Amino acid sequence: MPSIRRMAPLAICPLLILGAPVPASAAAPGERPGTVVTTTPLPGKEAPGSTATSITYWTENSLDQPRQSLATIYVPTGTPPAGGWPILANAHVTAGLGDDCAYTDDYGTAAADVNVVTPWITAGFAFVATEYIGIGTEGSHAYLDAGAEANAVIDSVRAARSVDPTLSRDYVVNGISQGGHATLATAAKAAERAPELRLAAAMADAPATKIEGYIPVAGPYIPPLPAPDYTTYVAYILAGLETARPDFDLDAYLTPAGRAVVDDAHRLCYFDMNTRTQGTSIGQMLSKPLSTGDFPAVLSDVTTLPVSGFDAPVLVNQGRFDVVAFPFLTDLQVTEMKLHGADVTYRHYATGHNVWAQALPHNIAFARAHLAA
Repeated sequence: MPSIRRMAPLAICPLLILGAPVPASAAAPGERPGTVVTTTPLPGKEAPGSTATSITYWTENSLDQPRQSLATIYVPTGTPPAGGWPILANAHVTAGLGDDCAYTDDYGTAAADVNVVTPWITAGFAFVATEYIGIGTEGSHAYLDAGAEANAVIDSVRAARSVDPTLSRDYVVNGISQGGHATLATAAKAAERAPELRLAAAMADAPATKIEGYIPVAGPYIPPLPAPDYTTYVAYILAGLETARPDFDLDAYLTPAGRAVVDDAHRLCYFDMNTRTQGTSIGQMLSKPLSTGDFPAVLSDVTTLPVSGFDAPVLVNQGRFDVVAFPFLTDLQVTEMKLHGADVTYRHYATGHNVWAQALPHNIAFARAHLAA
């Protein structure tokens, strides 16, 4: 789940950085998902060979309540193919939950992220990157909320197509870590949510899986762990749960120190959150085991990934030495998907969590093959 690159915190919402947004529709609560609220051209932030536009659009959280999300659209320059540019819907890695953590509008200029966008542009895809709900828009982000992630990704494609008529109805989805979690959630929901679109393939890199299976084992007895990232992840999961299910009494499980950490998780981006949690163990955050009461059921309702409903072929890429998205949990997720009839290709790499670079050419080839099918 760690971020691929160092993120420079933004001072204000990305839509305002390069000028006032241009109203695209008079959106109001209850607008249909995919309706665009604002569009903002991003001159100077294009990936090579593309144009760049930031949009705000309507989507829904996992309680089917209308919410807004940001997305950045990178469209190849030149003449689109017959039927329009196929779309790569990007589900980004863990960045943080607060507004300052928005960063997809820098994909075209940040050195590391150019390597994410440019290969897809070169391969003839438009690149549509959601920020998810609550990052740069009202409210906090419901981290690892499978339903909300899927809605934001699918509706970003709808929104992008309404802004640019050169975009195809055919799309693929790809993401790493949190984005891998979102990719699998999207693939299981795509046909039902947006039958007017065609999801041709899904590529999940190092997906966060089976959260509901291991987070509830945490309690006051958890000792300090060698990597501060683990406290950050748990804090983000708890904060995300609080956003996804505001009626749930999370405070019943938190110590005063834990309450303070979760409050900071709502606003601090990944690297700042790692600094904040140094010296604070998961056990110090919790007043009682998370296995008690309603916590396991609520966490499962929010974070559990589907194992059925996959109409498009899926490629899962996993590093065998990953200590963030644990390989044995990905093995279990893939096995269950296959048992339920999903068309899954499973690739392993002799690497850790940052499997995306090695997986990228395989993802592009997989996407192309199934777009043509």
